[in-house]
Amino acid sequence: MSGTKIPLGTRHSVLGAGARIPFRLPTAGCRLPILLALSVLTVLSCRATTRRPYFTPLPMAATAQVELGVAEATRALSEALARDSITLRTIHENDGYLDSGWLDAETLEPTRARPLGPGVVRVRAWVTPDREFWSELVVEASFRPIADPSRPERELDTPLPEQHPLQRRIAGALRGLVERYGDPEALRALAPPVPAPRPVRPDTTGPARPMVPAALPRRIPR
Repeated sequence: MSGTKIPLGTRHSVLGAGARIPFRLPTAGCRLPILLALSVLTVLSCRATTRRPYFTPLPMAATAQVELGVAEATRALSEALARDSITLRTIHENDGYLDSGWLDAETLEPTRARPLGPGVVRVRAWVTPDREFWSELVVEASFRPIADPSRPERELDTPLPEQHPLQRRIAGALRGLVERYGDPEALRALAPPVPAPRPVRPDTTGPARPMVPAALPRRIPR
């Protein structure tokens, strides 16, 4: 063996009396496809570990912070929404995601009606880690005002107005969770104080009252 030259890029395993089994190292050209394949497998495995949708909440979604882990906060939020008669179709506690599916706007029960107009609504919620031991709750209520097959469905989702009854239910559910698990000071952000009414001034633009002549002094006969 001492007199045999071993080519570069090979390894030799000696078995028995001089038996050699060559093993060729992958060259630079072979490593690139292998690395790409491993990268794709890594991305797919990471994508398969979450059951959240690919999109993010709508900008006007309601938010709150609670001192709970993601799974505990998701469970507490689902229970709070259920107590407020909001039916949920999907609950993924470990992934921090809730989805009601399409609901009838009046009964808040599942509906097979076409999601078009304010009569059919949907609630989605995301729960993500915040600061240590805290989670952030993001809850959106949406509807689809138009139907446009040329656009992705997510682009058709539009937030419900702030004064919509469903938005008020969600705000009440978040308020209850913050009161129980969060910072009481954060309640101001959920419901800003209503400004005091301005004093009502008397109307001076109306017709003037008729002038009543002053009574003349009565003469006393002499």
